Amino acid sequence: MKIVWGLVIGISILHYAVMGYAGDYPSREAENLMSWAFALMLAYWCLADAKRRGYHRPYEFGAFLFFLWPVVLPAYLLHTRGWRGLPLCAGLFVLALLPWLSGVAAYYAY
Repeated sequence: MKIVWGLVIGISILHYAVMGYAGDYPSREAENLMSWAFALMLAYWCLADAKRRGYHRPYEFGAFLFFLWPVVLPAYLLHTRGWRGLPLCAGLFVLALLPWLSGVAAYYAY
């Protein structure tokens, strides 16, 4: 799973950085693909984490995570980890924004 996280985030960062360096925007299709891949990875990780922790989840939990992860993820992490889940949540939000930040940095650096 760590390899998949690294591949999706790495390819996204590379794509946004190259497009930012070129002074162009990523295509709408590429943005959609990367955001859906991130949401799918996040939902899969949360489902595996919930299973490992013995968290009783509703049947639709995976779909809720996939489509509404910015809302459901903090609630899940707070429920399973308490306040210790907030740094993890913040880290995952930073991971989601990292490709965009790399594109902005590449655009303004050159």
